[in-house]
This record gives sequence, structure tokens and C-alpha cells, in this order.
Amino acid sequence: MVTIVFSHPSDGIAVLKNMIKTAVKYKINPSFAKLSDASSKILELHIQEDKEFILDVLTEFTRNKVEDICLKEMIEHAFFYSDSTEQKEIFSISKSIISGEIEGIPEVKHLPKLNELIRTQWRSIFLDKTDFLEFEAFLKFRLKEYLAALLKVVECAIDEYKLELEYQMFVERLRTCLSKQKSILKNEIVVIFDYENVVIFDENQNQLSKSEIRNMHEKAMKLTNAVNLDERLLGPLIGLAPSSVQIYSYDVDHPLIQTVKNIFQEKVSIAPIEKMSFKDNRYPHKKKS
Repeated sequence: MVTIVFSHPSDGIAVLKNMIKTAVKYKINPSFAKLSDASSKILELHIQEDKEFILDVLTEFTRNKVEDICLKEMIEHAFFYSDSTEQKEIFSISKSIISGEIEGIPEVKHLPKLNELIRTQWRSIFLDKTDFLEFEAFLKFRLKEYLAALLKVVECAIDEYKLELEYQMFVERLRTCLSKQKSILKNEIVVIFDYENVVIFDENQNQLSKSEIRNMHEKAMKLTNAVNLDERLLGPLIGLAPSSVQIYSYDVDHPLIQTVKNIFQEKVSIAPIEKMSFKDNRYPHKKKS
């Protein structure tokens, strides 16, 4: 028998309910788990054979119990973010990283699975045939690797948060610079964003030459003082300062397209390239094979 002592009766009751619910799901008699007659804080597990779902229940309960609290404490006390708005933003990013909504972070890819870190520790409790365990002691002494992984997640979330702040400042600065320019183009200009190729047509439906695009980009560089301003699309558009832009793209979610949208706002419309009208062949382009 393994006896687990929780800090609060509600915890013992919650684990028992989940244990019974999961046992029934697997068509297993749940009589192996019960609360002690002495207190609802004490859960008694009479395990005669391997029951993997017990590890599932204990792992899920442990994560639900401590994960959000630990993330918030790390943000405030390990990285010293005291502003509530910043705390909420970083916490939200941390949760998105954990859930897999944010991808492409190398440090996170190499982290072990959080569930497995906790599950391994619970498994060792049963393998060691521990007959008495305080849940708080388990949290304190058994979850060091899990907490280290959470700390790395928060660190990555803070990096993402800083990048987002820098991006927003960049967008706002370019938006301000753009608002100071008076547009000399009264009609809509058209852009074809064909993967790596960008073709810009002025309001008279004439394709801008490479030298014209370069001149517009240089104008934008002087106006914005930006160091790494995109020279394919963003720079030339800021130099042109059109009153209206229609972009046709194979990838409407491309980061550069979205940045243009964020800066030009209601002045820009984006559509898939297949939506473009070819009736009069005004804007010829080479299809990707």
C-alpha cells in the first residue's frame, strides 16, 4: 500500500475522483483507491499490479496543481517582472510555448516532455515501494528537473516577449514616419508577391524598374533611419507612400506581408494570387511551376 498525504482534503478528494473515473474507463475495479477514515487528505492506494493509468492521474494532478503557480512565481521572482501587464503577457507566451502553439524555438525543442519528467518521478516512488509520501515533499524534492524545464520555458517566453515589443516599436515608428508623408499617388498600386519575387506596379499600371524600387527604398531609409529595412517590398512602399495598395500573394500569411499590413493598416488589401483578375492581362507575372 502507498499512502499519499495531501495538504488539503480537497486535493485527496480530487485525486480519488479522477482515479475512480479513470479506473472505470479502463473497466478496472476502483476499490484499490480510497481515502483514509482518519482524513480526506490521506489517499491510500492498494496496488497489486502495474496500473499505468495511476501514473497518468497523479501526473495530470501534479501539473494542474503547480504549473501555473510556478510559472507566475518564476516570472516575478526569478526574472523580476513586477508589472502585472508584463507578467500576464509573459505567462500567456509561456503557456503557448508549452502547448506547442509557438514553434521554432531551438531551446524548447530540446527540452524533455514535462509530463514525462513528472511521470518518471511518480514511477520511481512506486518502484522504490515507498509506503508513505507527503505530496508537498514530492513537489519539493522530486521535481527539480521539471522546474528547471519550466524555468527555461519562461526564459524563452521573455525572449519572445522582448522580440514582440521590439517589433511593435518598429511597426509604430514606421507607421509614424509614413503618416508624415503626403501621398502623391491618388490611385491604387498593385503588388505581386510571388514567393521570392516582388513586382510593384504604380498607379498607371506600369511596373517599377529595379532602379526606381532602389530609389524608393533609399528614400525610406532616410525617412525612417531604419538599419535593416526590407528592400524588396516594405522599403519601396514606404518610399512611395501610396494611398491604397492591393497585394496579391501566394502566401497571404507571410511575415513580410503581415508587417506591411500592420504598418499600412486600412490602406492595404491582401488577397491570394489566384483571386487576381487576368481578363486584360494588365499585371503579367510568372507562375511558380
